[in-house]
Amino acid sequence: MINLVYIGDKFYSESHSRMSSIYLDGIFRYDYGKMRIALEEGEDVIIRQATPDELICFEKKLQEMKNENLTN
Repeated sequence: MINLVYIGDKFYSESHSRMSSIYLDGIFRYDYGKMRIALEEGEDVIIRQATPDELICFEKKLQEMKNENLTN
């Protein structure tokens, strides 16, 4: 079983694709292509919304990426 957390498309676009909209176990970057392959191979895929606490962490990571872009 694959457990995915959906954090939203804004993270993908605002990070210039350095982040994903979905994460495996809330930690590892994942993508829709991998999800499709897993489904085609018969895997069960569960997708849930990120919790408010998880979103805070992802927002922080996104802001760090944006700050890096400003200093480079």
